Amino acid sequence: MSEEKKKYGAWKKTTPKGEVINFTIEGQKYNMWVNTYKKADNQPDYQIYEDNYKKETESKSIVNDDLEF
Repeated sequence: MSEEKKKYGAWKKTTPKGEVINFTIEGQKYNMWVNTYKKADNQPDYQIYEDNYKKETESKSIVNDDLEF
C-alpha cells in the first residue's frame, strides 16, 4: 500500500504592493512575495510570511439607559 501524497494549491494576484502568492498548508495561511531586497545569488528569490490577519468584527457597544446619575 502506498502512502497518499498531500497536495496544496496556491493563488497568484496583483496588489498595489506587487504580486503575491497566497496558499494554505494544514490550516495555516501564508503569503509569498518577491524578495525585492535580494542583493546576492545566495539570498532567496521569495519571502514567505505567515498570514495572521484577523478581520475586525463589528463591535456593538452596550448602552444602559436605566442608570441613574
